[in-house]
Order: sequence, then structure tokens, then C-alpha cells
Amino acid sequence: MPGRAKKDATRGLRLNMIIDQLNKKTPYGGVTVKELAEKFEVSERQIYRDLNTIENHLRVPLVRHETGKTVRVSIKAGYLPGLSPEKATVIFLSLLQQKGSALSGHINEIKDAIVSTLFKYHYDPKELAVEKLQKRIHIVEETLTDPEKVGGLFAALVQAIKDSHRVKLWYYTTHSGEETERVVEPYGLICKHQNWYLVGRCLMRDDVRVFRVDQIKDVFPYTCEHFVYPADFSLPDYMASSWGVINDGKVCRVLLKFNKRVAHRVKNVRYHPSQQIEEELPDGSAVVSFAACGLTEMVGWLFQWGDMVEVLEPAWLREEMRALAERVAQVYQV
Repeated sequence: MPGRAKKDATRGLRLNMIIDQLNKKTPYGGVTVKELAEKFEVSERQIYRDLNTIENHLRVPLVRHETGKTVRVSIKAGYLPGLSPEKATVIFLSLLQQKGSALSGHINEIKDAIVSTLFKYHYDPKELAVEKLQKRIHIVEETLTDPEKVGGLFAALVQAIKDSHRVKLWYYTTHSGEETERVVEPYGLICKHQNWYLVGRCLMRDDVRVFRVDQIKDVFPYTCEHFVYPADFSLPDYMASSWGVINDGKVCRVLLKFNKRVAHRVKNVRYHPSQQIEEELPDGSAVVSFAACGLTEMVGWLFQWGDMVEVLEPAWLREEMRALAERVAQVYQV
């Protein structure tokens, strides 16, 4: 590569890296010219020239904040970095997975926003994969009967989480078949198999509870009743050992035998963070262990495997699966 071209390529790479650094540092007050010069091993004068190019030729709006003798540079609020068609496709594919869920009402709006952004950066909308993929990808999932209504409740819960205020829920309880009223301090949301769940402190139970969002019939925000998010609570830690979304605090070791027809599945798919292959048997089957809590949710998962998976431990879970199989057999007796 000729010297001039090599120099231009090096500077072009540095400009992109400076923009990336500005994006990362802007939420934290920006970055100084000195810090950029040290990071990219060039003079401060060169950084000033680079910032001028970024602002006036690449059209990235910059803001300078003076604190004493220090000037910090950041990207103007509201500016979105350029989006390539490849990145847009990945974003849109992730959105399609939410079809029929509480978030489905916004899919087309976001797709239009993505297309508009790409058009701004001179990509031809007729050639964009996001337009073609919407017609050529079909997501096979359970869907809500009224996603718009659930989406509205979901938005109210997100707002309550952001603002740390209590909400009143009218909630359908599966085991009793009744609708109950709960006042909850919402800590966060979790998603499992496209189903959304609210995690929060239930004032009636004075404990953390999990509520399936599509079983919430209505939400009333208590915008004047704020709460303090507990410093010792972590949503990832709370869910870490749960098989599904229930954390009953009782972590139990489960030993399962997958026969040769499905043993490859547990080699390719991790169903739980604790999953370990204990033994691969001569007949092609595999013995797999898990350490999880909330095992009532595991029963349905085990049942879907039919005769291809056998519970070895614990004894009570083995007995529960045997009894369930017996009850199902009775349903189908002629």
C-alpha cells in the first residue's frame, strides 16, 4: 500500500475508534483530548484535527463541557450512530422473536425507524434485508390472544420499574382460579420462552414474588408511592438457580438419563447453567446432572420428553413423574 493511502487508512481507522470511544464515554460525562491522545498514541493537536473532521465532515454533533481547566468532549444527546444493513438485520431478527408477545405492537414501528435510519445513511430501502426477511421468516411460538392489551400493561410496569413506584395489580392466580388484588414494588422483568414475568415485593406476602404478565388483568400505578430498590437484591442472582421463574430457595440435585435418541441434545443445548454431563454410556445414552430450585416447573419440561428421559434422582421427583404418567394413562384408557 502506498504511503499516502496507508496513512489515510490509519487515520480512517482512528476516526472510527475515536467515535466509538466517544459513544462509550458520553454517558459518563465524555472524554478529554489528553485521554484520547494517550489512548491512540498521537499528539493532542492531532486529536483536535480528528475531532474537527468528525464534527464537520462526518457530521457527528459534539458537545464540549468545561470543568475548571479541563474540557470534556461528548456526543450530543439524541444522536444515533450509523447503522449498517448487517447490524439492522440482526436487530430486526431479534425483534421478530417477540411477535405475538407483549412487545409485538412496536415491531413495525421499530422496523420503519431502522429503515429510515439506513436511508439517511444512503442505503436503498428496496435492497434492505429487513424488508425481505419479514415475509420470509416465520416464528413458531405461542402467541397472546390480545397482545395490544398486554403490551399496554407491560409499558405501565416498565414505567413503574424506571420510576421506582408501587403498582396495584389485579392478578389471576392459576392454582386457585381466582382474581386477586396485590400491591407490588416492582424490581424487574424476566423473559422465559417469550413469556414475560414481573419480579417484585408483594406487600401482602411481605416477600419477593413472581407474576406472569399475561395473567395481570389490570395495573394501577401509585405514582406518589415510591420505594427504595434494595441494595442487597440482584435479579440475575435471584434467578441464577431457578429452573424456570420460580425461586423457592431449595436448590436440589437432579440426575437424568437421556436415551440414545436424544443424548445429542444435551451435548448441543444448555438447558440450565448448572448442566453437567456425568457419564456417557456404551448404549449411546447420557447421564446429566442439574442443581436447581423451583423444580415444580421442571415436571412439565420432563414430561415433554416422554419415554426418552428417565429421572434417576431425587426419589420424590421420580415418583412424581411416575404418578403423572399414570394419571395421563388413565385419561386415555378406553
